[in-house]
Amino acid sequence: MLNQEKHFYEFGPFRIDPVKRRLLRNGEMVALTPKAFDTLLLLVQNSGRTLEKDDLMRLVWPDAVVEENNLSQNISALRKALGDSRDASRYIATIPGLGYRFVAEVNQSPVAGAEPTVAERRGLRLVVEEPGDRKVETAMDEMVAEVETPERPAIVTDGERGEGRGFLPRGWLAAAVAVMVLALAAIIYAMFFRGAPALPPTEIKSLAVLPLENLSGDPAQEYFADGITDALIGNLAKIGALRVISRTSIMQYKSTKKSLPQIAGELRVDAVVEGTVQRSGDHVRIRAQLIHAATDRHLWVETYERDVRDVLGLQSEIAHAIAREIQAKITPAEQLRLASARPVSRKVLDDYLQGRYHQNKTTEEHLHKAIEYFQSAISEDPAYAPAHAGLAQCYNSLGTVLIAALPPTEARRRAEEAATKALELDSGLADAHVALGYAKKYNWDWDGAEREFKRAIELNPGNGNARNYYSRYLTSVGRAEQAIAEMNIAQELDPLSLNISTWRGFVLQCARRYDEAIEQLRRVLADDPDHLFAHWNLGQTYVARGQFDEAIAIYEKAAVLSGREPGVLGFLGMSYGFAGRKDEADRVLQELLELDRRRYVTPAAVANVYIGLGNKDQAFVWLEKAYQERSNYLAYLKVFPLVDSLRSDPRFDDLLRRIGLTP
Repeated sequence: MLNQEKHFYEFGPFRIDPVKRRLLRNGEMVALTPKAFDTLLLLVQNSGRTLEKDDLMRLVWPDAVVEENNLSQNISALRKALGDSRDASRYIATIPGLGYRFVAEVNQSPVAGAEPTVAERRGLRLVVEEPGDRKVETAMDEMVAEVETPERPAIVTDGERGEGRGFLPRGWLAAAVAVMVLALAAIIYAMFFRGAPALPPTEIKSLAVLPLENLSGDPAQEYFADGITDALIGNLAKIGALRVISRTSIMQYKSTKKSLPQIAGELRVDAVVEGTVQRSGDHVRIRAQLIHAATDRHLWVETYERDVRDVLGLQSEIAHAIAREIQAKITPAEQLRLASARPVSRKVLDDYLQGRYHQNKTTEEHLHKAIEYFQSAISEDPAYAPAHAGLAQCYNSLGTVLIAALPPTEARRRAEEAATKALELDSGLADAHVALGYAKKYNWDWDGAEREFKRAIELNPGNGNARNYYSRYLTSVGRAEQAIAEMNIAQELDPLSLNISTWRGFVLQCARRYDEAIEQLRRVLADDPDHLFAHWNLGQTYVARGQFDEAIAIYEKAAVLSGREPGVLGFLGMSYGFAGRKDEADRVLQELLELDRRRYVTPAAVANVYIGLGNKDQAFVWLEKAYQERSNYLAYLKVFPLVDSLRSDPRFDDLLRRIGLTP
């Protein structure tokens, strides 16, 4: 049987009496089996936290081995008793693959009729906080009872004191009790605190916002929970005094069974924010809690209920509350940037969050879906700046050499228009500055690009994407050490992002630090053997090192992974050419030229094969085509090792000059 406690738990019309082991509804007893009661009590005591099935079974049936079905029957009985349901849970939510969580607000009140102890009447209850967010309460009942009994009054007046009767002098009892309290405090300190970890510092300098759990009971609402998580991360990242882990790393802990201290150790953060989102129509309930990472100690918890139109603005409120709790210094400019977002309609919010959900998947198919959602949001509310910024980011991605779904000039024209519109509506939108900086860089407006990237970092110092893109800008213009330093910051902000790790490999490659680049990219492929972009960059590094057989093996696999995407084929053909396998290089070249007659093929892919074959004239013909469409490829021409064979040709210097990379 679970431990008895001297207070009620109350939620909705229900009250739990843990001493008499009863569940009451509006004062009427609700029949429950003993094990069902124990299950409910555990869930209520841990309100707002997910209890895994194994833990529940171990605690409810400590002396027996039971099947999961026993627990399921208890949960079913409790839902019936509470008038709850799995599909629209007001009290007990099922967390798929993990366990259950009690989601209603729980209040505590003293158990009526419970006699206070002598120590409680005297205020002598000693409360000791033990590491790990548990409280050890030690009442002084027995100790005080030894001196305060019906036969021995606690206070003796002068009138009651008789000569030679042996009564205690005034003040003796109070002194004795005080000594006992101090002695017991020393014992408890020795038991619980000697060698224990120090209490968490008042200032927390780094934190991670774990993916908020979707308690709606509808898996289709995952995009909504993910979007709210993104918004909270984005708001906290605006605080320069905090290091906030970026989204990509955070999402790897979705539905994880790892402990909070373990997660915090992997991310190297001082604190963790976790919580839940429950949406029902136009009503949203968000519960967030701040936990000291090393000790799993709760520092702050709050529940918010809002209309769905106000939910993004609510993230600013939560960010402010967390910043106050950890005493993070917020500058006046950051206060202004943390101002609540304006309310938007339910449709605009849904379209925007769906757009972000698909945009984050980064494939051509998902990017087109994201564009549809962002455009729908803009049609509903043309003044909603974040949707314009999302649109700009999608167009930039579609124009890359890797995806190559749109000609670069067309992709960047659309991106620049969308980003400019977003900044007209909200000049403080960091994502829009990043998107505009990206478009300007590949339009060879180098000063304008740097200005936009720096402004994005100023607005949102914790934006890992802004750091990543700025690092790549610095690589293009030949500032290698600055580029590596900036990419290292991006990796600190997003330590589990394979994309950022891969770009770090590229930056190292362009700095001619080949051994480090290969080590970095191999680590990515150890985590994800099918990571296409890591293959892409590792193959380039092998070519730069003259390890052509290794490069060919990498690009042959990448060709399969990509479905023989033109950009990959270009590097495969280059590798064949450098390795002296001219026939195979020619076959790849013919495949690309045939594709070019049927669909868009980036000219850089064809140029790469000619470079490998040693045909400089044709290489420059196709590089000129790449110049005319302002291909992303040319932005790295100043430092890219794979074009070293062209550097002695005057046409190469002329190309660099026209791009703006040399005077």
